[in-house]
Amino acid sequence: MKLHLNRETLNNEFKVKNDLDQKVRLTHTSGPKGKKLLPYTASDNVINKYQALLGNFSREVSLKKYEEFDKESFFKSIEKNVESKESDKFLTIINELFFDEQGELVMSHPFFFNYLEEGGNNEKKVALFLKEVLASSEIIDKVSKLYNERPNNVLLSLLYASLPALEEKTKREESKEYVCILPEIKELFKEDLLFLLEDNELLISHFKDLILYYYLFYTTQLILDLDRMFAEKKEKVYPVYFNVSWETRSKTRDSFKQGWKMVSAKLSKLFAHINCLAMLNHMENDEYPTVTYDHFKELVSSLSGEQQEEIAVDIKQLNKDYQSYLGDVDWAKIKRIYSFEEQDDALKSVEELFHSISFQFQKKISSRSRAAERYYEGYLEFVKRYFLKQSGSLGYTFNLSQDQVIFLTKLCIKGKKKMPLRELFIQMEERGVFFDRDSRRHVTELFERLNILEKKSDSGDAQYVKYIL
Repeated sequence: MKLHLNRETLNNEFKVKNDLDQKVRLTHTSGPKGKKLLPYTASDNVINKYQALLGNFSREVSLKKYEEFDKESFFKSIEKNVESKESDKFLTIINELFFDEQGELVMSHPFFFNYLEEGGNNEKKVALFLKEVLASSEIIDKVSKLYNERPNNVLLSLLYASLPALEEKTKREESKEYVCILPEIKELFKEDLLFLLEDNELLISHFKDLILYYYLFYTTQLILDLDRMFAEKKEKVYPVYFNVSWETRSKTRDSFKQGWKMVSAKLSKLFAHINCLAMLNHMENDEYPTVTYDHFKELVSSLSGEQQEEIAVDIKQLNKDYQSYLGDVDWAKIKRIYSFEEQDDALKSVEELFHSISFQFQKKISSRSRAAERYYEGYLEFVKRYFLKQSGSLGYTFNLSQDQVIFLTKLCIKGKKKMPLRELFIQMEERGVFFDRDSRRHVTELFERLNILEKKSDSGDAQYVKYIL
């Protein structure tokens, strides 16, 4: 078994300078190409146009390049493709049917998603990230096939023929930027998107809901997984509790204690985890192209005692050097906190390295605390916009609107006519949505109001939720 820390490649990635007169001789990283975990950097990560995110994701999974949509050219193309003595009236009808009040193309068929705007670099980065961590080759094949099928509807067929042809991406297999380390979520995404792909209207109605929810699901679970480090993973999905928007909240509930409060507490250490893992990925080994904390623990456990000690010494030296590279930090103030005292020395040395990285990102310790904050600001802005609700002194809690609950209910029930209520909540938990007892009651009452709850008794096993059309 081979396990070796390559300091040369590590120093190159972190741009370590040899000039001892410089106080700061190291530059932190967002992860090496092909091994990045998240689409963020220590600068601006905020998305301004989520329609552009949707358009970029659609083009990524259908292997198409962006081309700016020009309405005037589109109408000229329609005129060429149709014979009419009253083309002005016909184009007026097209405008009323297929464009909104802002002159934007209405999503009337799935292939229209490819003509949404491109947006800026952040929209493109997140779209690529979501494609690479969520979209399997089966998904890409299915989406490409659907988009290449000419609609049967006469008007839609005309529009399809009149839209500018988008250029294919030059390489089907491009070099990847990001790596998926939560394959179980990728598998669920495939299952749910394949369901939407069976019905064009369903896909059009919920494509954005699906992409945004899985963006939340994957990133939130990843944040919690990194925070675990070497501790054993006890659950397949980390329980994250949500409220529904029409209920009251309190500090005593799981939705407060194990919801946004729990997740947000991990954010300040996120950039430190990214850099710690970037360093571990310079561990040359024969097993894993990308090294996670779990992979490192497994690799170390396969070594002899002597080899384990050698790795521990290497990492301790790396930590000592890391501190020397950052001469603007008062390292005497750092405190060592280890999760598990019984851990191997090699794992403890990684925790010690992580604490050094995390320490120097703290406020009042160095000027780099803002970089750590900027790294997660894109995630923070996103969840505030779509999945958080502020409740006075409680601050923010994770929140689902009625429409979001209905969407998730459709995903869970799928092609079945109905599903036991208890099973529905289990399916939601598999997708990262946990409800405490009060929230479950509110969701159940919603199903009653919508007349989709079938009760054979008051028992949870004898209540069924019917599919929502």
